[in-house]
Amino acid sequence: MNKALFAIVLAGATALLLAQQPRTTAPGRISGGSNSQSAVYAPFELLSVFPQETAPGEFSQVDPGQLQSLSDQGWQLVSVAPYVYRNEGTPKGTPVDPSLPPPPLVTQVYHAYFFQRARLIH
Repeated sequence: MNKALFAIVLAGATALLLAQQPRTTAPGRISGGSNSQSAVYAPFELLSVFPQETAPGEFSQVDPGQLQSLSDQGWQLVSVAPYVYRNEGTPKGTPVDPSLPPPPLVTQVYHAYFFQRARLIH
């Protein structure tokens, strides 16, 4: 009876250890096609679009038409992040009346856009 119980416990422990072995490919990866156990990440192309500096300290927003054309080409928008914070107040050279309170500053944010798409493999 003890030998049978020992054999059953040993078989169960072996089954549990084999079930816990790591996968050969993780989710989100593709197999490299070779006999090696190393997995290869799915290939992606990355593209970043930043606001253009038109003059020193002056920026222009990214053109929405450019973003739409990238979308039409198969690029997927992954992230949008603030790239430049700029406080815009009174233009230089404008006379300021000392009796009036200073004009409020307007904070302008210029965003950077990040895209990805699956790499085309021929």
